[in-house]
Amino acid sequence: MRRAAGVFGFTLVILLLAAAAFTFLAPYFSWRVDVVISGSMEPRLYTGAVVVTRPVATETILPGDIITFYAPVTRMLTTHRVVSMQTGSPPSFHTRGDANEEADLVTVAAPDVVGRVCFDVPYVGYVTRFIKTPLGLLISLCLPGIVIIITEMSNIRRALMDREIV
Repeated sequence: MRRAAGVFGFTLVILLLAAAAFTFLAPYFSWRVDVVISGSMEPRLYTGAVVVTRPVATETILPGDIITFYAPVTRMLTTHRVVSMQTGSPPSFHTRGDANEEADLVTVAAPDVVGRVCFDVPYVGYVTRFIKTPLGLLISLCLPGIVIIITEMSNIRRALMDREIV
């Protein structure tokens, strides 16, 4: 049982470190890791999900693709589905959130497109947002060390107890 708990703890620490590393390294490869903060794309993308967006040529975007873009009026990052396109040079896109009944009022120009969503992980956004804070970064860096120290102290204690019995 202890061994299973140790393996689980080790796996959890590795996953947390991998998530932290991916979150901080993704921008260096022009990928974006963002947290969904509204329900406009539910049920496909839930609030709190992490979406990973990679840059793509706007010519490869098709209706049905989920894209991340700077909203024309507010300049806020938005992730919606492409419902239709206007061909031209450059193309523009009509988008709509899956939970919205109407398409967005303003079309998205090609230069405002950040990229296509390549995958998402539900609810992990809450953890990712926390890791991006100074306290979250500190905890994600210190937690593995604390786990190793506790594990080694337990091993030393066990070795001393075994030595006293003999």
